[in-house]
Order: sequence, then structure tokens, then C-alpha cells
Amino acid sequence: MTKIKVELEETDLFNAIKKILDHPNRVEIARALTSIIAPHEKLTSIFFKTYFGGSAPPVLPEGTMVTVNPNKLSYKTNVEGMKRLGLLNISGHATAIIKEFRGFHESHNYYVNFMNVDNNDKSYEDTGFINYQDVISVIEEL
Repeated sequence: MTKIKVELEETDLFNAIKKILDHPNRVEIARALTSIIAPHEKLTSIFFKTYFGGSAPPVLPEGTMVTVNPNKLSYKTNVEGMKRLGLLNISGHATAIIKEFRGFHESHNYYVNFMNVDNNDKSYEDTGFINYQDVISVIEEL
């Protein structure tokens, strides 16, 4: 599938929202929703995709176990230590558990827990932030 870029203005978003609302205060509601959605490119893109009949990306529920490139988890991820302690799978990916979906308006959609390694080669539970596109595979959806 080829991706295309379209440039729209806030008034386009406002008019689209206003058009789908059936409420006496639809102008005020559309104005409020526009001010929430418009500053976030990803959220605006998802809105228009669904507006034109597409679907939003799936939301992984809390507790879902996923694999992800360990470099995407945190700036402090000790990848070499994770390798030494066998915390990466055969493909070199780390396992993480979704703790919270932060919304499509955030730069990183998910708050996750994963096992990291300190400077003394001791493993500990750490936290990180990832995007949906960082997920390589879903191991188990809870």
C-alpha cells in the first residue's frame, strides 16, 4: 500500500467533525474537539482515516506481552547485559508487558515494563515507552 500525504487546515478538521455531530451545540463541540485533535498529527491522521471509512490502529490491552527491539524501550536499556543474561530471544528482541495505553496523541503510545540489566549484571524490572509500530510480535494478549 502506498502512503500519501495530504495537507489540511484546522477548518477542514472542524468542518468534518461538525458534519458528523447531531447535537444542538455541535459547533461548540466541534470547536473543542478540533482544539484537542488538531495539534497531534498522528491523531488527526487517524481521525481522517476513520472518517473516510478506514480503521484506527488496534489498541493493545494492559497485560499484553509483546516483543520489541530493545533499543526502542529506553535510552538506558543495557542491550549487551540483556544478551549476557539471556533476556533477549533468538532474534535479539526483548519481551515487554503493556502497562498502559497513553493515547494516540502521545509521541509514545504505550507505557511498558521489561527486564533490564544494571552495571553489575543484575536484572531488574524497568519501564519504557514504545509506539505501536515498535511492536514486533504479540506473544499473548491478556
